Amino acid sequence: MNRTIEVSLDDAGRILIPAKSRNRLGLAPGMMLVVETGEKGSVRLRIQPGTPTLIDKNGILVVRARPLGDLADVTRRCFDFAFCFEREC
Repeated sequence: MNRTIEVSLDDAGRILIPAKSRNRLGLAPGMMLVVETGEKGSVRLRIQPGTPTLIDKNGILVVRARPLGDLADVTRRCFDFAFCFEREC
């Protein structure tokens, strides 16, 4: 489904996307976006695919990437696996 989101430019010419829209679209600081022009003056903004980047979070390297699957219960599954492994379940 196509959605239209109203954005604005700040005084420095940067595109400002509302936080709610950024979160819903999975946009994060440092991601590369491409502006494409179309017919009749239309403009399209799309994500430039690229390799995941590493960022330093207080001395810990963290990869910024999209998950390949549902991560809702990954912590529980890892805990259950470790718990059973230690006790030979």
